[in-house]
Amino acid sequence: MEDQEKFRGSFTDEWKLHKDDLLWRKFWALWEIRRKWNWTNWFYQKLDRTNEEVVAPKCWSLFGGENFMKLCLWISLLRSLHEGLTENLDSFDIPSKEKIHPSELFKDLPESIKNFPLIKENSFRDFRNAVFHCQWSPTLSKFMLDEEITKQLEELHKSIGFWVNEEFRNCYKEFGKYYESPPCWIYSSDGTESMPELFF
Repeated sequence: MEDQEKFRGSFTDEWKLHKDDLLWRKFWALWEIRRKWNWTNWFYQKLDRTNEEVVAPKCWSLFGGENFMKLCLWISLLRSLHEGLTENLDSFDIPSKEKIHPSELFKDLPESIKNFPLIKENSFRDFRNAVFHCQWSPTLSKFMLDEEITKQLEELHKSIGFWVNEEFRNCYKEFGKYYESPPCWIYSSDGTESMPELFF
């Protein structure tokens, strides 16, 4: 590191040691968000498609099978990503008074991501809750997520993926100016990432 006066610490430090540094918070928030993005994208790549379009939840019967499961998990993980970027980042060990809103970190988040969903009655959020919480009766069929909404979700998926990957790359470089960085994920001068398959 060229300027030792800038040195603040190492990525191995306890999170709370640098909790007042927004760069530190942003780096680790993006670290976690990017991992969840990779999980989301893994399911997205395996979705059932017809004429290159994702088959909407509305098209599945009560017995959807494995492909319906992938679709449900993709939508649910996408909702969790969107929530983390726009509403709240969870923590099991950070006191409520020390939490900050994601907007303080992600100031250049595109409006198209901030303003989603344009889906009535919060069905995006409720669909995720129905997937991850067991119900008394079959519930997913009640959410009429049709082809139009599924296309909106695809656009959101692509927008989040582009933004998260660019933002993490830029934040990684900035983080390295002040902290010892993790050695596993290194970006070349052209922005190419080495060993991206490890980031899961």
